[in-house]
Amino acid sequence: MAKLLALSLSHCLVLLSGCFASKDKTQQPQQNEYECQLQRMNALKPDNRIESEGGFIETWNPNSKPFQCAGVALSRCTLQRNGLRRPFFTNAPQQIFIQQGSGIFGIIFSGCPQTFEEPTQRGQSQKPQDRHQKVYHFREGDLIAVPTGAAFWMFNNQDTPVVAVSLIHTNSLQNQLDQMPRRFYLAGNQEQEFVQYQQSQSQKGKQHQEQEEDNEGGNIFSGFTPEFLEQALNVDRKIVKNLQGVNEDEEKGAIVKVEGGLSVTAPPTRKQQQRAEEEEEDDDDEEEEKPQKCKSKSRNGIDETICTMRLRHNIGQTPSPDFFNPQAGSITRATGLDFPALLLLKLSAQFGSLRKNAMFVPHYNLNANSIVYALEGSAMMQVVNCTGDRVFDGELQEGQVLIVPQNFAVAAKSQSNNFKYVAFKTHDIPVTGTLAGRNSLLNALPEEVIQHTFNLHSEQARQIKNNNPFNFLVPPPRHSQMRYVA
Repeated sequence: MAKLLALSLSHCLVLLSGCFASKDKTQQPQQNEYECQLQRMNALKPDNRIESEGGFIETWNPNSKPFQCAGVALSRCTLQRNGLRRPFFTNAPQQIFIQQGSGIFGIIFSGCPQTFEEPTQRGQSQKPQDRHQKVYHFREGDLIAVPTGAAFWMFNNQDTPVVAVSLIHTNSLQNQLDQMPRRFYLAGNQEQEFVQYQQSQSQKGKQHQEQEEDNEGGNIFSGFTPEFLEQALNVDRKIVKNLQGVNEDEEKGAIVKVEGGLSVTAPPTRKQQQRAEEEEEDDDDEEEEKPQKCKSKSRNGIDETICTMRLRHNIGQTPSPDFFNPQAGSITRATGLDFPALLLLKLSAQFGSLRKNAMFVPHYNLNANSIVYALEGSAMMQVVNCTGDRVFDGELQEGQVLIVPQNFAVAAKSQSNNFKYVAFKTHDIPVTGTLAGRNSLLNALPEEVIQHTFNLHSEQARQIKNNNPFNFLVPPPRHSQMRYVA
């Protein structure tokens, strides 16, 4: 039984965006009970793009029925070389998948110790030493967990543009506002990427235009009076104006360009650390006597949990996927079981790669909504609802998103040499039920039950149970002609 459950958990592939996922209507009274009665679905492209001097941000309309049903919002951020995404926090938990590139990022938890210290240099004894919270490296294939209200920033220190796909779980019980995603920026005077969708719902005519002008830019400090900030920070008016983005060029936007690059205290990359460890192998005794940097002296519980939590987990470039078939492809998942930060977010994700004409079998998610984003190539996908209607039958292309409701059955067949996707799920431990293949629902039924349920002969029922020896990934037809002969 434990083995079957483990396999079932592993099968979580195309994250089914569960339209009938359990939702606390007392916590989310604004949700329409008919939003998940989807008769037809489409693969969606972003419909808005906001330019900045260091990159751009694209968003999907969170007011569309599929996104409202799944209770999520989606955006895609592209950072050019030396592009810095200004710090912001949101009203709901986030997952960020790094589609391309590498760099550094930080997640700021209020109350956690500042464990990274700038090294002291000669002649700078009077200068305050910079201390800050952790700085992390990220690379292609990483999944980053960003808790609700935690401030997040990221920086591209390489030539390759960074492409990051972000999912916000707006229907999370951690979000005490409505389902509209909100970015609370700490700096700048940029256009808020989701504000226009909020205005389109609630503002019309002249009132809408005036509200749009008021909300087009600004950060969390902009609304305070200068006198409040001068006293709170003990700084002069000129610094306060910079904090509030006064007179800042709006073209700078949410992603600013840092001329000459960013210089912060950060740990070495994995390769740098391996080289350092090799050099220090003969120096172990001496190393033990050195004080350990970047360690907090306090042990107050918070420091041992949230402050030290692992927030990055690679699923796109791992050498050990959860499912692998050399003719069909591979699947790697991140759940609360192997990435504990997701237990806090109540989210999970899965990375999949399918070879041409390979498929994953029809299946459904028992307990999660699922949002499938195509990273590379294309695949033909079909989604079926509870009345047996095919609500989606089409191609999912690179850069498009398909939301698959909870308990809706989904299957896909790759049209490219290597179709890659990431699927976000709205449960930290999603469970999948397969409808074909080994360990499927049909395979678990007695032959006679299958025979009389589907009005088949006994040998036909036996073929249904035995003709597909594969678990979840099915190779192209020439690799899977292992049919049972009664």
